[in-house]
Amino acid sequence: MGRPMAQNLIQAGHQLAFFTRRPEVAAEFAAAGARAAESPAAAARDAEFIVTIVTADAEVREVILGPGGVAEGAAGAVLIDMSTIGPWTAREIGAELAARDIAMLDAPVSGGPWGAAAGTLSIMVGGDPEVFGRARNVLEAMGDPAKIFHVGPLGAGQTVKLINQMLGGAIMALVGEAFVLGRAAGVDLDQLADVVAVSSGNSAVFEARGKKFVLADNYQPGFKTALMRKDVGLALELGRQLAVPLPVAAAAFQQYAAALRLGHAEDDFAAVAKVYEQTTGLKLATKST
Repeated sequence: MGRPMAQNLIQAGHQLAFFTRRPEVAAEFAAAGARAAESPAAAARDAEFIVTIVTADAEVREVILGPGGVAEGAAGAVLIDMSTIGPWTAREIGAELAARDIAMLDAPVSGGPWGAAAGTLSIMVGGDPEVFGRARNVLEAMGDPAKIFHVGPLGAGQTVKLINQMLGGAIMALVGEAFVLGRAAGVDLDQLADVVAVSSGNSAVFEARGKKFVLADNYQPGFKTALMRKDVGLALELGRQLAVPLPVAAAAFQQYAAALRLGHAEDDFAAVAKVYEQTTGLKLATKST
């Protein structure tokens, strides 16, 4: 995700300093005119805005607050963290940064690598409205201006993202369940998919991953199963903290946990359908897809 997002920042005319551990990526961005830095702190030095997007809470803490982290070089800047983490983590990091005169926005994204490449990501932003206004042109270089939302104070972006992930993850688990029921009943799954696509059972998840992933037996990752398990787990933790029961999300979480046990961690999260194939012995791939 970060790679095409950074490319779009350069294409939008922003001067970019970057830190990466991958030599091939460093060479690519250096050739594009960006400045390589030896640490996150060095990349952040003299920057007006710093963008981070890494895997999970621990990695965000490390790259921002750890030795050589962003916080050591970013005084007076705005940090835009676009990772998907717990809202509690965003607020804790934000408080530590504020003490160092660094403003923070939590700005997780939706749209996958295709949206990142096209610059059409949805971005849900939490933080001070004035800081959001200052960062708007940076965000618009990576996302669709019509899909950039200021949703509340710091941590609100993560809350909205986790609810979105909870919905998408639970729907995908149900898509696999629906297809295996159709297979067991002997209906044509391609026809079933066509009917659902124009009926009340349709959704963006079904349209994107029903035929193109599950029925095609294609699980090239757009968003990995391991990441969906992580995000649904974060949503469940938020529910625990707020004493809100989330029984459907909890059931979906178990299916993603099972998918990981079956070896699908690196596959697209549509591979949750493989759990239903395993438990029933029925195959979901069709000849026409």
